[in-house]
Amino acid sequence: MQLFIYLFILTFTLQAQSINQLINYSAKKHHSLQSIKHRLSSMDERIEKSQKWANPDLSVIVNDIQFRKPLSRTEERMQNQAINFKQKFPWFGKLDARKNVVQEEKKVILHSLEAAQVALAYNIRTTAYTIKELELRIDIIHKYIQLAKQNIKLYTDYISVDSMSHADSVVAELSLYKLEVRAERYTSILKSQKEKLRYLVQKKVNKISEKLTIKKPMSLKYYLAGVRKNPSYHMKLAQGDVARANKSLVDLDKHPDPYVQVGYFNRTDFPDYASISVGFSLPIYGTEALNSEIAQKEALARQSESLDYKFLIKSQIRENYAKLTEAYKIYKILENKSLPQLDHMLELSSSAIEEGGDLFTYTNILEQKLALEEERIAIMAESMRTVAKLKSLTGVK
Repeated sequence: MQLFIYLFILTFTLQAQSINQLINYSAKKHHSLQSIKHRLSSMDERIEKSQKWANPDLSVIVNDIQFRKPLSRTEERMQNQAINFKQKFPWFGKLDARKNVVQEEKKVILHSLEAAQVALAYNIRTTAYTIKELELRIDIIHKYIQLAKQNIKLYTDYISVDSMSHADSVVAELSLYKLEVRAERYTSILKSQKEKLRYLVQKKVNKISEKLTIKKPMSLKYYLAGVRKNPSYHMKLAQGDVARANKSLVDLDKHPDPYVQVGYFNRTDFPDYASISVGFSLPIYGTEALNSEIAQKEALARQSESLDYKFLIKSQIRENYAKLTEAYKIYKILENKSLPQLDHMLELSSSAIEEGGDLFTYTNILEQKLALEEERIAIMAESMRTVAKLKSLTGVK
């Protein structure tokens, strides 16, 4: 029997998974990350494509068709059949500039992948902490229900059964029903959170090994120093690099790409001949200058966006750090002052019931203690969710 119990506990423990294990598994399996990875892998082909010339033009020409004899090709010297081949040559430096743009775009996708991984890890952590919070709430409610039932039975078995005593018992039982309803609501929310975690991890999670704890917050300076590791911030910077690279490419459009056209002309009764022409577009309407100005302003806009995002991250870090320190202070008050005092009062009231004490007073103290216990659980869970938010803001996966 002891061996069976040991094996059961061992199996249950092995089934429990840490949050980091869930994050690592999801990072390999989640389809949202796979889609970004596919886009990232396609950038190598885009870089190769950026070095390709434009496709040449090939045309077939039949000149000088006589309406009186449309099928005859021997009426005069001007009648000929020709094949033309036209190729545009990119201006020196344009291929490198195009390649630079695509390389910077690849960096944007790489940072977006890292940002998605951080966001996924954050959602897994917060969902896991919410599940642990709900499980503790349900467990503590069931514990208090059992404790209250024992004292109600003790009260009804040994204490006077006058009308006032009966009323106290009914009120106490109604309080139990309220707790049972609350436990059922928590159970319903718990099921939905487990389904959410199942989607995030891409598999069913039976047990999470972590426990809700609360620690003294690290310094604000420590979290602010992590701004430079935020992948979304780096993505904003990379978007600015793309805009600047695009500006360099647009500036090269001021120099039109030349083209060469080669033609071979066939005549039925006269000698064949060839032709060669060289040309380029004339940038005389100022379009290129306007495009350059547009690209410059787009680059400035991206720079402002990255600066604004950096200030936003710092603001969110300060905001969440304030929540974290507040939660720690409240937890200390509950743990060191409120709960010990209520434990003492509950112990005195429970002892008084055996001597004919007021059941209503005991039930009231029990409800107060349960409320503080749930608040303590909520504070621990909220603290851990806030730490998870600070981790995501500082780029921790």
